[in-house]
Amino acid sequence: MVLILADFPNEHTRHEGMAQRILAVDRQLESVDRQYLFVSHRRFFRKQVEPVAGSAIQYRYNLFAHFFSLLKLLRSAPTIYVHSVINLLPILPLFPWLNKTTFVVLDAHGIVPEEQQLAGRLFKSNLYALAERMVFRRADRVLVVTRAMETHFRSKYPQSTPAYVQYAILPAHLDPDRQPRPGEDTTQDGLLRVVYSGNLQSWQNIDGMVQLIRANQDDHIRYDILTGEPEAMNAQLRAAGVSSPNVHVQTVAPDELATFYGAAHYGIILRDDIPVNRVACPTKLVEYLYYGMIPIVKSVHIGDFEALGYEYLASEAFSAAVEARKSLVNQAVARALIEQHRCTDIKSILTGR
Repeated sequence: MVLILADFPNEHTRHEGMAQRILAVDRQLESVDRQYLFVSHRRFFRKQVEPVAGSAIQYRYNLFAHFFSLLKLLRSAPTIYVHSVINLLPILPLFPWLNKTTFVVLDAHGIVPEEQQLAGRLFKSNLYALAERMVFRRADRVLVVTRAMETHFRSKYPQSTPAYVQYAILPAHLDPDRQPRPGEDTTQDGLLRVVYSGNLQSWQNIDGMVQLIRANQDDHIRYDILTGEPEAMNAQLRAAGVSSPNVHVQTVAPDELATFYGAAHYGIILRDDIPVNRVACPTKLVEYLYYGMIPIVKSVHIGDFEALGYEYLASEAFSAAVEARKSLVNQAVARALIEQHRCTDIKSILTGR
């Protein structure tokens, strides 16, 4: 039996990054007896138990109301799979009481303490740092999304000796066997097409993107900004004096993204050169590469992509004079990542001691 520390995704959360990771792992564990555990300090004073994903069971407990039931559940599990230290933190007081024989797998997802520090949440950053230190003392396996993340953890915890496994967070809908060929778009208007896909989080560097567009308002360039926050995005564009009719801001359904991605030549992803981005594997960037787009970047140091040889364009080099083209190199990089993801056997990681 595998006890998985996570809240199984529902129809409202299944498109979030963590939810996609949970679902990707669960698809590999369909034949495994597994239980999901989600613990709160403020909710679930009446425990919840419900079936999810076929034979899997979801438990939702309150740490204080169900302290001893939780302790029994944790100590009886031969294998515990931790989906990020975010899900470990609520049970941290119980974690030292695990059986010494319990096989512990950490799916890191990201470098959570550093992410929280970047967001200005210093108290949470310290709490997650404590949880991370504790799990690295016990972890038998650590799943990382990039080799750069493995290097980060090896440097941060040199005394910890888990086996590291790379397993990127990739969009489930990308199929290398059905990858579009460059030029398979339906546009014949001669425009240089640029896409931004995402919202207005601080790490997206929206101010930088707006200034990039402002400096390159040209009848030859079409910008498609695909976001779940169109009003806020339009407000930022107006404040910067961007008024080109070739800048289109809209919210689209996930199954409509392929139309825009297939037509675009460049994709904007302006990440700063900081540790959080150096270890990341942004699903948006994988999608850009899959469709043959050339990323417009602020820093080239995003995850393993520079080491993998991806083609990119520095933001300061972008102009109406750049070539409107797709990249076969980037499609090959995306295809290799997807194939590696397919070949990672989570079940054997859990059972191959």
